[in-house]
Amino acid sequence: MMRVTNGNMMSSYLRDVQTNLQSMDKLNTQLNTGKQVNKISDNPLKAIKIMNLNNELVDIEKYNYNIDEITGWLDMTDSSLDNIGTLTSEIKTLLTSISGAYGKDEIKAIKTEVNEKIKQIGKTFNTTYAGKYIFGGVITDEAPIKITTYENGSVSLSLKDEDENRVNANLSTSVSSGINIDYNLNINKASSGGSAFEMFNKLSNVLNTEELDIGVINDLSGRLDSYLSDVLNNRSIVGAKTNTVQSIKESNDENALEIKGTLSNIQDVDFATKYIELKEAEMIYTASLKVSSKLFNSSILD
Repeated sequence: MMRVTNGNMMSSYLRDVQTNLQSMDKLNTQLNTGKQVNKISDNPLKAIKIMNLNNELVDIEKYNYNIDEITGWLDMTDSSLDNIGTLTSEIKTLLTSISGAYGKDEIKAIKTEVNEKIKQIGKTFNTTYAGKYIFGGVITDEAPIKITTYENGSVSLSLKDEDENRVNANLSTSVSSGINIDYNLNINKASSGGSAFEMFNKLSNVLNTEELDIGVINDLSGRLDSYLSDVLNNRSIVGAKTNTVQSIKESNDENALEIKGTLSNIQDVDFATKYIELKEAEMIYTASLKVSSKLFNSSILD
């Protein structure tokens, strides 16, 4: 009976010592990592909550990255529209300066300057952001506008790709849970349905004629005014989208702070409390070792 009793006592003692060691190891790990849950078995319910919260934070980081990218895209679009508007306004000023008393040399100088500005407008329509053409719809790897200069000096702007479904398509990305934003201004909208190209091409041809038709020049000057209004409207649309995505980013940041606060309450260790728990576990472990030296001194003869 003594052997059985000693065997049971030894098994029970070793089991308790092992439990104490595991408790100390867990407390040491919590203090070293600063986290209450370091593996799922520590607390399955908390572990699932922590994983879900971390996944939400990853999603918010992805959304904010998308917002930063399209904000740069929208800023570049606005800058390009501003440049197009400025060039169009300068062309109108040149047309306004034309009078019936102008000689061939004066008309030629204006024609040359207008054609150069039309070329610059075409190049602006081919603006890129991060290597992607911003006005090309879903065709972001190829310049949307072809600029042709003829021997007589006239300039022509035309679409490289005639597939309207691709050229006039909108680019979209996620900026928050369940919220997508169309962030590009396709070439159809930027050129007033393509009428801007027809207008600039006609203007270049008119200026290349032997005798200027002032009536046609005045008509084109009025169309330039109309196009300038369209450019301003497009800039206001781009500005509104920029404000929208920035507002969404602020909301994302607020959500991220709330999630981090919740995550901290669930996960972070109270170092003072855990340190006291560790010292208590160490004292219990030390005391158990002292007890064992007395408990197992007795033999079968005793």
